[in-house]
This record gives sequence, structure tokens and C-alpha cells, in this order.
Amino acid sequence: MPVSRRSLPAPLRVLLGTQLGPFYAGNGLSLVGTWMQRTACGWLVWDWTHSAFWLGILSAGDLLPGVVVGPFAGVAADRWDRLRQNVLAQIASAVLAALTAILLATNHLGLVSIVLLVTAQGTLTAAIQPARMAMVQQIVAREDMGTAVALNSVIVNLTRMIGPAVAGAMILHADIVWIFTVNAAVTFGFVLILATLRIAPHVRPPGRRGFLGDMADGFTHILRDQALWLILLAMLCGGSIVRAMMELIPAIAAGTFRQNATGLAVLTSAAAFGAVTSGLVMGRVRASNMLYGVLLWWGLGAVAAMVLTQARGPVLAVAAAVVLGAAITRGLVSTQTFVQLTTPDALRGRVLGVHGIIARGSPALGALVIGLAADRIGLARAVEVSSGALLLSLVALVPRTRNAAAKVDAAASRSF
Repeated sequence: MPVSRRSLPAPLRVLLGTQLGPFYAGNGLSLVGTWMQRTACGWLVWDWTHSAFWLGILSAGDLLPGVVVGPFAGVAADRWDRLRQNVLAQIASAVLAALTAILLATNHLGLVSIVLLVTAQGTLTAAIQPARMAMVQQIVAREDMGTAVALNSVIVNLTRMIGPAVAGAMILHADIVWIFTVNAAVTFGFVLILATLRIAPHVRPPGRRGFLGDMADGFTHILRDQALWLILLAMLCGGSIVRAMMELIPAIAAGTFRQNATGLAVLTSAAAFGAVTSGLVMGRVRASNMLYGVLLWWGLGAVAAMVLTQARGPVLAVAAAVVLGAAITRGLVSTQTFVQLTTPDALRGRVLGVHGIIARGSPALGALVIGLAADRIGLARAVEVSSGALLLSLVALVPRTRNAAAKVDAAASRSF
């Protein structure tokens, strides 16, 4: 007898029974190319400078544009067609990857130009992130939102494992320019998949007051919701230290492995393995428990970061990278799921825009500051100090988190 889709496990039911399957397949294909390109850019900058500070500059160029673009992108996600925004953004992303390949092939790509191109790509990614995340609720039912977010995390981290591994092999055995060429090709493939999707319309904000007015409504909603701003604050603290480690992997690999390119691929893939495993085993969690969970996972990530930078052998470094990847994933998935489930659709794009500012800006700022400190006092010492500060900050948030969790539980009981 044929198996009913309703009897399938939730991840398979969501992937096979909705358009989320094609969307995630295309996004995954594109993300493999993105991680290949990010790895190649980090490798080029490290090879040219051997400076953790310049790795921080590259990370800042990739991630900091979200601080400026994020609020406007959130309003755009609530006002305009989210699918069309995604199509246009992917076309532009493919063009940027092709331009980078051409400049590298013709020996016109230097330190400044690679930072500028990465900044342009980072700006584009920040501009589309709220629309991409908010679009998921136009594809799946509300009760499947947690599953969809967890699946997205698994896909992102699978590509984070596959992309750097492929990039490391290509750096060793082929011309690095092919990494950028492949990224351009797979990104255009995602464009073709997006063109076939048909999704439900989203609720537009009523009574538009202009971009700045709509933007202010999003910030006001966050500030009035204690649980929401607390979980975003925890992500800001965790992202500045724990997620920043992923931007400094080339420097960490150089201190642990004999071959930098091999170490880069191994550590990045180990972190991705931990992230994928963490995402796959994550079940349904009450919203109030997510508030406590993010504090625990960011704290575990801080400990793993200290172990990773002080490890003198590859075995311990790989184990720490696995834990680091798992902690980052649980912190991010819990935060995004909480935001998606507790925010009205008419405000979701704007709140996700703020979420994007923190998600992209915090690791960039952290990598920049830690990288600058590392060039002066050493990477292990810089991470030890910053991780210790993070642990103290998370402990300080516990009393407010307890109060916010009680309010979330009370609101949930009133809704039934």
C-alpha cells in the first residue's frame, strides 16, 4: 500500500507535501556555491596578508552592511512581493560572482577589490534576507514552522560542510578561479527554480506611514515585547563571540594544522557536522523553553571557542569545532523559530530585518574586534577574554529571562 504523506515524519512531509522541497533544494545548491566562495575569499586574504585583522575586515565587509540595510529590507519584505525580490537578488548575486571570477582570472583582483566585492555581496544578502525568511510562512502551515526553520538550518549547515570541503579540494588541485565560476552557475540555477514557485500571498501592513514610519513600528514592537528583545539580545552577545569564531577559522587552522588549506576545510566541515547533527535531533520546544535554551547553547559555544583556539592537536580542535557548530545552530534556530512564531505576519518582515541586523552584524563586529586583539595579544588569549565576558553576560540575563518566560507561558495559555 502507498504510504500516506500524513504518516511520514514531519521533515519529509513538509518537504514532499509543499513547495518547500524545491525551494530548499535550489537554496541549498546556491549555498554550496556561496560557502565555496566565502572559503576562497578567506583563503586568498589570509594567503596575501597572514593577518587575523584582515580576516576581520573581510568579515565586516560581508556582514556589517546588514546593520544599515536590514531595517529597510524588513519594510520591503512586508510591503512588496517577496518571491520577486528573491529572484532579482539571486540574479544580481550570480553577476557579482561572475565578475569576481573575471577579475581574478585577469589578475585584477587585489586586497581592496576583494573586500569591496564581498561588501557588495554582503549588502545584497542583507537586503534579501528578511524576504527570504518571511517567505517560508507563505509556503508551509504555521504548525510546521519549527520544522521548516530546523530544516533550513540543516541545509545551511550541510552546505557549510560541503562547500568548504569542495573549495579546499579545488584550492589544492585546481585554479581557485573555478570556485567563483561554479558559484555563479549554481546561483543562476536557483533563479530558475524560484521562477517555478507559486506561493500564498502575505498580509501587507495596513495604513502605510512611509518607510520610516513602518520601520519604527517594527522597532517599537520589539521593544514592547520583553521576551523578543531578550532572545535577540542573547543572539547579539552569542553572535559577537561564538559565531565570530567561524570568521576566524583560517587563522585557527594555521595554528593547528600543518597544511592551512586542509585545516580550513576540516575545521569548517567539523563545525558544519555538529550543526547538522544538532538540527536533525532538535524536536518541538515550547517558546518559553527556547528562551532558556539559547542562554545554555551560547554558553556552551563560548567554552568550545576557548578549547578550539587553545587546542594544539587536530583531534581536540575538531571535537571543539563540532560542539561549536552544534551550539551556534541551536542558538540560531531557537531564536528564528521564536521570532517567526510570536510575530504577526504584517510585522514579520520588519522584525526579521532586525533579526538579520544582529545575525549578520554581530559576528562581523566580533571578528573585527577579536582579530584586532589577536594580532596584539594572540588569538587564544583574545578568545579567552571575550568568551569569559560572554559567559558573565549570559548569567546576568537569567533573572530577566525567567520573568519573560513566565509571560510567554501565560500568553500561550490564554490563546487556548
